Amino acid sequence: MASTRFVITLHALSRFVERYAGIGLKVGQIRLVLRAELDRGVPFGGQVGKSTLYLLPCGLVAAVAWNHGRGFVKTVLTRGQAIANMESGAILRFARPVYAVRDTSDAANKAELQVLAERHFHAGIEKKERNAILREHGFDPAGEAGDIYRAAYNALIEAMRGSAA
Repeated sequence: MASTRFVITLHALSRFVERYAGIGLKVGQIRLVLRAELDRGVPFGGQVGKSTLYLLPCGLVAAVAWNHGRGFVKTVLTRGQAIANMESGAILRFARPVYAVRDTSDAANKAELQVLAERHFHAGIEKKERNAILREHGFDPAGEAGDIYRAAYNALIEAMRGSAA
């Protein structure tokens, strides 16, 4: 029976396909093979807690963020990439918590996204920090909330370009 304790993101699935050195897999087999690898993986690099690296039997390393007993597989790295990231301290960035996502059909939430976009635009905040702030407010930057936010942010950019012309 397949494990239900791991949730595999599309990014992780893509990186696994890209880096897996096994024989060619059919589309329907990829997720099953990765789940089997995760079930047999062992913690790697001494990092335990909310974010853990797992050395998979195939030699790849999975970065997993834990939340309420479920492991969200964020990416799959080569062993060399994982070691380089650990040496630089960058692997800690995989430990972002998983936030509850707010409903974007609510007009107040849409208005809040527009206000956040305006604040971030005028403050000159970089994209990664803007996404982190959205998550802290309970909005998913990769979902509908991100679409609403980006539309408001891009409208401000266009308005600025229009007034500069």
